[in-house]
Amino acid sequence: MAGHRVTVGVSPVVRVSEEASVVVLELTRAEDDMAVEEGNGSSDNLLWVSLYLSDDFFNSTGAVGTRVADLDGGRVWVPTHDKPGAAIMLAAGEPGVAYVPFGAVDVETVWVFVPMAGFVQVEVVDREQAADAGVDLEEVEAALEEMGTDSSLAGPVGLETFTRALDESSSTLTTQEEVVVTLASDVTFESDSAELTSEAGSQLEVVAEQVRRYPGGGSLSIVGHTDDVDEEDYNQGLSEERAQAVSDRLGDLVDLGSWDVDVTGKGESEPAVEGTDDQARAANRRVEITLTPTEGTDSQDSASSAAPSASADPSASGSGGLPEAYGPVGRGPEGVTVPGRKGDGELSVVLEQVTRAGGFLLGELELTAGPGGTGDSGSTFLGAWLGDERAKALSNPRGEGVALDTTAAASGLTLLSGGERVFPTDYLPPGGDKYTPLTERGLGFGLKEGMVTRVCVAWPDTGQDTVVLDHESRTEDGDYAFRLTDVPVVEA
Repeated sequence: MAGHRVTVGVSPVVRVSEEASVVVLELTRAEDDMAVEEGNGSSDNLLWVSLYLSDDFFNSTGAVGTRVADLDGGRVWVPTHDKPGAAIMLAAGEPGVAYVPFGAVDVETVWVFVPMAGFVQVEVVDREQAADAGVDLEEVEAALEEMGTDSSLAGPVGLETFTRALDESSSTLTTQEEVVVTLASDVTFESDSAELTSEAGSQLEVVAEQVRRYPGGGSLSIVGHTDDVDEEDYNQGLSEERAQAVSDRLGDLVDLGSWDVDVTGKGESEPAVEGTDDQARAANRRVEITLTPTEGTDSQDSASSAAPSASADPSASGSGGLPEAYGPVGRGPEGVTVPGRKGDGELSVVLEQVTRAGGFLLGELELTAGPGGTGDSGSTFLGAWLGDERAKALSNPRGEGVALDTTAAASGLTLLSGGERVFPTDYLPPGGDKYTPLTERGLGFGLKEGMVTRVCVAWPDTGQDTVVLDHESRTEDGDYAFRLTDVPVVEA
């Protein structure tokens, strides 16, 4: 844990009432752990454990980064506390405890994600079984009363899938209710025209494959959008023509008889992003295809319902192979050594395996800092090494502007599958308006030479026996880019 050694015991999820549950974390810092002054933390050799169990950039107390997930049902619970509890500061050899409240959990087993510790499957028990599970119910209820809970955070939310074509011509978002494929009009159409290009065929085959996955049909919406160049009436007409062109070609590729198809144009009225520069306008020139299967997106037979085609070779892409690697490449179990920006620092990355659980893949990477640490005497954030290089500052892979803590997230650890880049599974927190990845989000620290930490991430299941992990970079020097191939997938 950030170079230090902490044992984390995870209790079953205990239903303390019809509305509330709790997870108890027992934390013990190793007696021979390195001095805090040699690594990260506070003075007096007290390790600030809650700093690493938190994903809240502004509140590093309690264990607020802990999550409970029903991976079979594709759902996740977030903590419901009003106040996260006191800071957890441990001397060497000293134990501590964290109480993490959640809403009602309605399944019998779940996975608990503890930042920098891992994913662990536990039972869900009633309060009458708390003592048998080693949980002191009086202490739990006293802690919950002190923290207070917010019922608006209690309900589970769906885990979702976001992928992007390797050539960036399309992206696909899958929720429990619908699939949204966004086509880049600059690839789909000739300039200022509704005439399809030669590249449009491969784009629309992505949509056709999604349609085939749901033979029961449902509703299908095709909406054209333009930028704000030219007159509004002209743009409206062009968007309608482009939507119809997509509908016509899609009908040639796949039977739409079981789908209720609606074709419309929005012109320039609903931009994807604000702005009038070339990049913003390119993003706004698009066609969005929304599939809403009658039986939901879990209705298909494949275990990897929301992921790229399970039959796809892990190295397959639209161009017949893996995209260019901007950094070092190695087998996952053996790892790679990644140089820091312009040679400042060094980090080795190992991923021995990923675990298939429900419709997801769980990965736990081991990071070891080499000479120079993670740069600038170990002060460069790990989030810079593992974040999404394509996202702008204060943004996530979907392009949403987000809070500061996303700059310290491992959101750039993607899988390559079937011509797509598969981002970590994410979710919309209760009451939130920006998506949060189910990964480490508290990587606002650096590592000094020799220090080791664990980084955890969950992806949608790609249905493969081995996977390729890729951390992309588009900078001229390929900063922080690396690739791990031949990572075996094991069953939970």
